[in-house]
Amino acid sequence: MKKKRLIGIYVFIITTISFVVIFLCVHLFLNKYIKDEANRSIRNCVEYLKSPSDDSYMEYLEGNNLFRSSYLELSYAILFESFNEHYSVDKLVTEWCVDNPTKLNSIYLVKLRDRLCYIQQVDLDDNGDIYAVYTDVSSAKRMCAVVEVVLVIVMVICDLLATIIGLRMGRAVDEEQDKQKKFFENASHELKTPLMSIQGFSEGLEKGIITDQAGAYKVIQKEVGKMSHMVDEILLLSKYDRGSVNYNLEEISVQELIGDVLDTFFMEIQNKQLKLDVNIEDKFINVDIDQMHRAISNIISNGIRYAATSIRIDFKDDQLSIWNDGTTLSDEDMKKVFERFYMGQGGSTGIGLSLAKEIIELHKFSVKAENYQGGVRFVIDMRK
Repeated sequence: MKKKRLIGIYVFIITTISFVVIFLCVHLFLNKYIKDEANRSIRNCVEYLKSPSDDSYMEYLEGNNLFRSSYLELSYAILFESFNEHYSVDKLVTEWCVDNPTKLNSIYLVKLRDRLCYIQQVDLDDNGDIYAVYTDVSSAKRMCAVVEVVLVIVMVICDLLATIIGLRMGRAVDEEQDKQKKFFENASHELKTPLMSIQGFSEGLEKGIITDQAGAYKVIQKEVGKMSHMVDEILLLSKYDRGSVNYNLEEISVQELIGDVLDTFFMEIQNKQLKLDVNIEDKFINVDIDQMHRAISNIISNGIRYAATSIRIDFKDDQLSIWNDGTTLSDEDMKKVFERFYMGQGGSTGIGLSLAKEIIELHKFSVKAENYQGGVRFVIDMRK
């Protein structure tokens, strides 16, 4: 729980700082871009007023600028505006220039009621004629404000989503650690049981307490085999994680493959007195025989463990079905039955079915588990 919160907090802090930096960069860039374009437009207009020519006029009129500046000759503008009672940007600019006669030759950003303008007062000759050149950037500023609001909304949504994802990642890490902890606990238990059995029989043989040496050796060999199988699966999972498993595809009939697998479970099926029903619509498939043998063995082993009275294996239309009449799967089991380290009630180490799924999917096949006819059925779909 602590790690889940920490990851969520870290993600929130990192994404928030990143978004604030991005917002500031966008804000500064847009405002600087508007300012630079407005100033350039004013300079082009001033150049035209200083040296009227076709080139300077075209640069002023059709230059590659975001804005086109307007200009007023203040003496005429003041005279005209004294008779003009209507609201206009020209009127607002004229009023500002009248109120600020000393602000010459520099460009100022001025707020005029609901308008925002860059203004430069220019003294062009010795006659005292002053021109006011201005660029109205109100629309551009409003557009920037809208863009920034949208950006903030998007960033807030992304920040929340990133935080939620961070919390889920933390939860997933916690769950994975819990699964691994349970796995090592169960694996230790599973390894300890045969080790104790081996130790007990070894000490009995050494001290002469056990007289049936052949039987003792068989038990020791059986327990060593169980340990070896478990260690092999752990190592194989590690290879899958590293992507270092090499597949050697060969052609084999389904009937032969299933027959070889069932041979290894003959005594176990007999000892549990299970009824075995096999119906194979035989065909040849191209698989890594050893790996597919392991995958099917793990699923059949799971079926034998839970079966009450019978097991049925069918192959038809490229689908291998392995059914047992054991306890049906709960909703949680159905979701997690193939997850690594997950063990349902009565499970072993939690790696058999997850390993089987990895092998099957690397063959471009699929596998699913479902409750079926009062039991559980695993279906391997070999259609590519």
